[in-house]
Amino acid sequence: MDINENKIAFIYCSDNEQLLNKSISHISSLNIPVNYEIEIIPIRNATSMCAGYNKGMEKTNAKYKVYLHQDVFISNKNFIYDFLAIFKNNEQIGLLGVAGCEVLPTSGIWMDAHNKFGKFHDSHTGKMQLISFHEFDNDYKIVQAIEGFMMITQYDIPWREDLFDDWHFYNVSHSVEFLRKGYSVVVPKQEEPWCMHDCGYNYLGNQYEYYRNVFLDEYSTFLYPLVSILIPTYNRPDFLKEALESVLGQTYRNIEIIVCDDSTNETTELMIQSYLEKDSNIKYVRNPQKLGGSTGLENCIKCFELSTGEYINFLNDDDLFSSVKISSMMDYFLQFNNIKLVTSFRQLINEQGEILSPRRATEKLFKIDTVVNGSVLGKFVIANLLNVIGEPTTVLFRKSDIEENFGTYFGRQYVPLSDISTWLHLIHNGDAVYIAEPLSFFRWHSGQNTNDIVNMIKATSEWYYLIKDSFTNAVFVYSSDEYKKLLNTWLSYSTRFIHNVNKLALDHAFEKDNRSIIAELNNCHHECLTILKR
Repeated sequence: MDINENKIAFIYCSDNEQLLNKSISHISSLNIPVNYEIEIIPIRNATSMCAGYNKGMEKTNAKYKVYLHQDVFISNKNFIYDFLAIFKNNEQIGLLGVAGCEVLPTSGIWMDAHNKFGKFHDSHTGKMQLISFHEFDNDYKIVQAIEGFMMITQYDIPWREDLFDDWHFYNVSHSVEFLRKGYSVVVPKQEEPWCMHDCGYNYLGNQYEYYRNVFLDEYSTFLYPLVSILIPTYNRPDFLKEALESVLGQTYRNIEIIVCDDSTNETTELMIQSYLEKDSNIKYVRNPQKLGGSTGLENCIKCFELSTGEYINFLNDDDLFSSVKISSMMDYFLQFNNIKLVTSFRQLINEQGEILSPRRATEKLFKIDTVVNGSVLGKFVIANLLNVIGEPTTVLFRKSDIEENFGTYFGRQYVPLSDISTWLHLIHNGDAVYIAEPLSFFRWHSGQNTNDIVNMIKATSEWYYLIKDSFTNAVFVYSSDEYKKLLNTWLSYSTRFIHNVNKLALDHAFEKDNRSIIAELNNCHHECLTILKR
């Protein structure tokens, strides 16, 4: 069938003749360009929206097709002139709708988006009212998905009735099908709304969630960036199994999982085999020999080097994720600019997974989700010598924002404070998001590295270096007085600790094994006193 360049087809799925006739009467009153013809194609008894629209598409040779609900009434008399002008001025545009979102949220629901555009009259609340989103200056706004009650095309792409054999998600599916073919999807600039949608209260039905998941299964790898979940593990197969299950339960689909095993036995390797057989997204590496270091930093760095995702989230092998962790955090990266990390409230749990009360560092920072200025947050962390941002499990960040090793801050490799130094590096150049919902679960138990006295000595020295390096490199812009106040805070914090460390050093075996880190801490203490005396 030869395409008629001067023909416009209005295609309906209809089961109500009264509504259909009213909608057609509005089309009859439109201004029609010279030499253009109009065709009305109602599809009755359609088994699904996609099936009905495919039948309508096959029935006509019109180049331009307006797919609309029977309860949509076009009020813009120049409707045809307006959409033709957009299509003819840009052949790259394939699909147009009166409202849509710039970035489709990870839920797949366009109305959940932060940046929505367009306007229309609608009665879904039971009363006809104006629905109006963000304004824009150009003739149209490029979006990822549009509202489904009226969708206008200048090219034919089959509707996915193989996937959507009901009445849900046909619109976002068709939007993404156009994107897959390399076309643009747009929302026009409207001085006044082009149409009225007299739908009344709309019950979504029991199948809505099913088709939402069908949509996400089909399109997630196209729409959303790959996120690497990195799990460095060491002799904790039982905890690791729980951690792994929490990743496999994520609502975010586009994930790779990298497990680097530093264990001294084969228990973890044997445990993980069944997961490797079932899920190709898991990559397991057994280190030929323990990488060394009581903090496991070397194993973390190896995980990082093996990752291929655009975004990174570590998961300590004894911690857990909420099922919506990655989805909730990625939505902020996708829809906001200048975000360098996303963190959240982290819930403390014990060895049995039971909820514990917050400690000082884990207390909730904000009652609602909050975008935090990076400099303000960085200053707060250093001023309080407190990791309120979170352990590696807690934070999602962009891989390309880490120029050196994980834990490197102005050329210095941090070890116990590798996470804090990384967060400070990231927010030096941008903002952070704090999500008030508990999206990760930090397990508190006796076997943690944070309880190791050697790591505590190293961490005390590293807090001093963080203060010094931040001031020296003008990271968060401190005055000399502010700098000295920070040093006095560290001095008070470290003096009590140094006294206990020097007592430990009387144990010759301990002193011999840890001579260098004890000396380093004392040197930091001496240097701090010297600066304060100037």
